[in-house]
Amino acid sequence: MRGLPLTRRDTLKSLTAAGALLALGPLGCAGKRPVHFLHGVASGDPLQDRVILWTRVQPEDGKAVSVRWEVARDAGFEQVVAEGTAEAAHGTDFIVKVDAAGLEPGLPYFYRFTSEEQRSPVGQTRTLPEGDVGSFKLAVMSCSHYAAGFFNVYKTVAEREDIDAVLHLGDYIYEYGMDGYGGPIGQEIGRLVEPDREILTLADYRARYGHYRLDADLQALHAAKPMIAIWDDHETANNTWKNGAQNHDEETEGPYRARAEASLKAYLEWLPIRDNEDDPERIYRSFDIGNLARLIMLDTRRIGRDKQLSFETGMPRRRWPFDVSEPSAPIALAEGEDPGTRPIEYFEVPFNMRTDPPTPVTDLAYAKTLNPEALPEGLAYLPDPERFKAELLNDESRSMLGAEQEAWAAAEIQSSAESGQTWQVLGQQVVMGRAPAADLMDVIDWSKMPEERRPFFEAVAWRAQHGLPFSLDSWDGYPPARARLFSQFAEYARNALVLAGDTHNSWAFNLQDEESQPVGAEFACPSVTSPGIEYWVPGDPEAIAARYIPASPDLVWTDTSHRGYTLVTLTPEAAEADWFFVSTVKARDFDVRLAKSFRVQAGLHKLEAG
Repeated sequence: MRGLPLTRRDTLKSLTAAGALLALGPLGCAGKRPVHFLHGVASGDPLQDRVILWTRVQPEDGKAVSVRWEVARDAGFEQVVAEGTAEAAHGTDFIVKVDAAGLEPGLPYFYRFTSEEQRSPVGQTRTLPEGDVGSFKLAVMSCSHYAAGFFNVYKTVAEREDIDAVLHLGDYIYEYGMDGYGGPIGQEIGRLVEPDREILTLADYRARYGHYRLDADLQALHAAKPMIAIWDDHETANNTWKNGAQNHDEETEGPYRARAEASLKAYLEWLPIRDNEDDPERIYRSFDIGNLARLIMLDTRRIGRDKQLSFETGMPRRRWPFDVSEPSAPIALAEGEDPGTRPIEYFEVPFNMRTDPPTPVTDLAYAKTLNPEALPEGLAYLPDPERFKAELLNDESRSMLGAEQEAWAAAEIQSSAESGQTWQVLGQQVVMGRAPAADLMDVIDWSKMPEERRPFFEAVAWRAQHGLPFSLDSWDGYPPARARLFSQFAEYARNALVLAGDTHNSWAFNLQDEESQPVGAEFACPSVTSPGIEYWVPGDPEAIAARYIPASPDLVWTDTSHRGYTLVTLTPEAAEADWFFVSTVKARDFDVRLAKSFRVQAGLHKLEAG
């Protein structure tokens, strides 16, 4: 899977690992080079007249090979409507991506590839409709960690016949090795990733995608539905931002930019996404679903995001006011004292923790002699959550999208509304609704929680007490950027609908601006396999979920313990969301159930139970 020549033995090993994938055809024909379609087929980024077609051809001799592609109206390929040839070569990891044009809107099609008289599996796809559209169904999903479970969600979506397109909101792969996040689950169920180490290089990322794409359920999904995809962080490294990532150490792992470029190239090779020739990293784009909706795909991860704040390293210390009428001898004010017209300056000082409440050390000369890392017993610096909010969290200069993408998104929302489309749908990665930290201390089953984890949950409870977000990686970590986007919803959108992934859990929000005015709704999908809150917080899932709702002014419902997908149905009258959960991802035998439904009537901007 790294573009190296394959031996026949290698090919047979791959076939065994893939479960003799999908009728590959003979291993060789007289006078023909042996080539193999081990990774199936895929389609994506449908428009009204075209769609991206994808496959990977593996020639045993490792040399470039010609590939013929066909699109037909029928499964027997008697009505071929588009065809052509392409080359599979080492430079693109023997991947073929074709922008198949000349199709008609709103129709199903079949497609296949042929090389050296050997054929790929047949895939099915569909173009987007135009004009009046009565209904359109999207299967929304994210966070598919190979080691964390079987792709049962992919299997059930592939088997549904009523889905028009799949929307994958990121974390299509994970970068970790078997000794990292999710590895113990993989060891337990025999689901091991390749390479077995954390991936860093182009060869690593290609190999990881190739390993994922040997999965029969993922192949079935791609072969059955067109996919519209956007990356999140794990396609590169955990908690990615525009110039780095939490899970990247330049001292031991090399320059971040080299890793980012490698992950970008592999992603664009292995996903059926339409390439942007002017700027390959610019994957934000939009899709028109007739006059029903515009799907606006945002990149909240790589192209414009400022570095995430940190509670651990960024929390400012509490300050105390001093009268500096005499600059050489500042005098501390009493708590609550009105300074009048006196000049005041605030100084960070430690507090005496032996008093109740703690009292400030007001001898500045003494305070300046102290080592903050080794304070005398009984003294401590106190965090200042209000200052954190005012100076850092609400810094107007910080962006989630970057200025260029913010302007683009505003223009797309306005253009969609002005054209008469009913829904302005934002497909993006992280939760947009307000989700403050929740105090879970008394609903945690401490008999199942390592004692060393207690300080973390005490810190979360402290954040809850002070109205701080749980996650600074979501839109909660960028309130002014969210407010700017909400102002575009309020001013231009007819019906704003936000779709999100990332959290591994399910959420439904009424979106409100800072004046508590409704501006839209949000449906956040669960993960395909990645563990949710139940993995980190043992206890009754219903009691845990119940703590989040009163903590948020926007949250209507959440589920914190199931894997699945969200089926979003758009009509001129309403947008409906159905959350489907699988019973397990740790075994191949599973059930699927409809767990929850909500709808938003056009023009009302408010969730109703389905």
